This record gives sequence, structure tokens and C-alpha cells, in this order.
Amino acid sequence: MLSQTRISLDTNIFIFGIRNIDPYSVSILKNLFRFDVRLSAQVEKELRRNITKPELKEFYSLIALLPGFEIVYQKSEEAIFQQYRTLGMGIGDALIASFCHTEGIEIFISENRHFVRELPKQSYEIMDSKSFCKKFELEI
Repeated sequence: MLSQTRISLDTNIFIFGIRNIDPYSVSILKNLFRFDVRLSAQVEKELRRNITKPELKEFYSLIALLPGFEIVYQKSEEAIFQQYRTLGMGIGDALIASFCHTEGIEIFISENRHFVRELPKQSYEIMDSKSFCKKFELEI
């Protein structure tokens, strides 16, 4: 059953899950069907740059049949993007933050977006893979 929780994942969650590096990331990928998942085009771009062709094929195979998965290519409004840039974010990070803001993401799962945790309150929560698995009782 598809959860109403709208989530998004950072590049590292896919890499750690596909490469079987982190058991929590693996569990998240196995359970994506349970969530309403939106992925930033920026994350897809980062994936294409950082994983092998066989891993990229595995990524697209993984998401192909998920009913609640969408890669969003529509850019956020410039004003929202600039708001995050003004807070000191780099371009890629501001793209992801403005994407989460615009798409109504409730939880952004990441292992390394620590700088975002220090920003003023966002419209979404940032969780690492372990915390996410515990919150949603995903089996490891």
C-alpha cells in the first residue's frame, strides 16, 4: 500500500543502496513502493555522473515499476531558488532545497546534507537513512 508520505532521496542513498554499502539505504530502496517519491532532476544528474552504467541500469529498473515515483524536471521558481542561495547554499544544494520546498516533500533522506539542518526551519524534514528506517519500521 502506498503511503501518503511524500519523500525524496539524496544521491548518496541510491549509491549506498545500489552498491550494498549501507543496509539502511538498501532497505529504503526495497521499500520505495510504500511511499510517494519525487526525485529532483539534480539528483538524477548527480547519479548519472557518479555511478557506472550497470548501476544506472539498476537504478532505472528499480524505479520503472514504482507507481508513486516521479523524476521532476520542472525547475522551481527563481525566487525560491534564490532564497536558498541567499542562505549560502551552492547551486546544486539550492536546486535540491528549492525542489523539496516546491514539491511538498515531507522528508528528504540524506547522509550528507548536514548544512541544510543548520538552516532556518524548512518546509520538510531531513533524515538520515537509519532514522528514516526506524521511523517507518523498515526491516533491515
